[in-house]
Amino acid sequence: MDNKKIEDLMNWAIERTSIEIGKTEKKEDKLNESDIRDAKIEIEISDNKMTAALFVVPPKGGKMVTFEKIMEELSAKGIKYGIDENKIREIVNNNIFNTSIVIASGTPPVDGEDGKIQFYFDTNRNLKPKLLEDGTVDYHNLGLVINVQKGQLLAEIIPPTNGTPGMTVTGKTVKAKDGKRPIIHAGKNVIVSEDGSKLLADIDGQPVFYNNKLSVLPVLEIKGDVGPATGNIDFLGSVIVLGNVKSGFTIKASQDLEVYGIVEAAQIEVGGNIVIKRGVQGQGKGFLEAGQDFTARYIENATVIAGNNIVIFEAAMHSHLIAGRDIRLKGKKGLIVGGTAKAGEKLIAKTIGSPMSTYTEIEVGINPTLKINYQNICSKLADIEKDLLKIDQALNVLQRLKEKNLLTQEKQVLFDKLVLTREALKNQQLELKEEKERLDSVMSHSGRAKISASNICYSGVSLVIGNASLKVRDKVNHVTFYNYEGQIRFGPYED
Repeated sequence: MDNKKIEDLMNWAIERTSIEIGKTEKKEDKLNESDIRDAKIEIEISDNKMTAALFVVPPKGGKMVTFEKIMEELSAKGIKYGIDENKIREIVNNNIFNTSIVIASGTPPVDGEDGKIQFYFDTNRNLKPKLLEDGTVDYHNLGLVINVQKGQLLAEIIPPTNGTPGMTVTGKTVKAKDGKRPIIHAGKNVIVSEDGSKLLADIDGQPVFYNNKLSVLPVLEIKGDVGPATGNIDFLGSVIVLGNVKSGFTIKASQDLEVYGIVEAAQIEVGGNIVIKRGVQGQGKGFLEAGQDFTARYIENATVIAGNNIVIFEAAMHSHLIAGRDIRLKGKKGLIVGGTAKAGEKLIAKTIGSPMSTYTEIEVGINPTLKINYQNICSKLADIEKDLLKIDQALNVLQRLKEKNLLTQEKQVLFDKLVLTREALKNQQLELKEEKERLDSVMSHSGRAKISASNICYSGVSLVIGNASLKVRDKVNHVTFYNYEGQIRFGPYED
């Protein structure tokens, strides 16, 4: 075949190919003309405005989504913060369709942490002596007194932190809460560092933390007996007596008392705990009152009052015991015989009374002392409410005069005095209400009152539980007495 024929054939093939391609393109254009659609952008903002998600619907023969188009849409939606441009480019470059992807994230607010108080001494002392397996008592590790030296760090205020505000994807600031500063006041014999963050002891003594106030109370140690060589003791703090407390002498302490020897016919009053490592020989005149707990090995012919519990590790003989909560006789004997015992809730012993039918009176339920205190508090609260009403009425009248510029200097003085008086009465009212709530709590336990003897309760014992009474005619073993619908019943021993 000559060159001319070959050239003609090639021209014919090119022409036919062009015709076919043109026909195909026209066919495709005709088929897709009505269905052509650009890629669609959908942006969803969360309810809290903290995230924005992108959803791309794929195109049909139309234009692909672009980075610029997405950014324009975000701007139109008011999204201006936390935009992840790299994530948007990834979606565009990889043609990611039909998937909801977070492309903008806000910054949530972070609340500040509350400040704390770091104590450098034990604020939760356990003053209960440990009963050993052989029935003896370990008095050596009571932790009754904590000693601190002048200049010693007692507590440190760890300040609160400020909150960090957040930001929504729309650029709106979200407020955060700042932490709260802890409340602690420097009481007696406590100094505050220059920066206000540290509390230090100003004297040698005992740290006490109560009602958000930190104080240091001195501890008085008597090397020998309380007697003629010392005279009577009246001390603000805790007292330790390494010897005995002789008949006819008195001890008063605002905190705790620890006596290593014997307490004779003495008069003792303390605001905290009393621990007598040996015992009490009251000779019918001894009187001991503890604001909290009383603990001794034995008691003979004495009166003991405790705001909370009385714990005796041998015996209570011919004495008068009053406890706001429980009276417990422990140890090998665990005996109570003769005299009277009154407890707000329970009396637990091994043996009550004696084979000789010695008259012994036991009463549990509401403590009469607490009841009287409760009534007095209610009466005082009623009086304060009346006084506050009168003061408020007077202040209202004076306030109206003040607003009209008719308040004389004399009446202004009266106004100021009434304001101060009102504040003092409010503080007193608050303290009385707190004490009333405490007594309400104590008195509410009277329904659980009971008397228990793990060994024997002898005849000659008189029992009172709430509003019911009973005289034991015959000895009863392993017994618990309780009040059931106004009558004393008994059942198996319960601790």
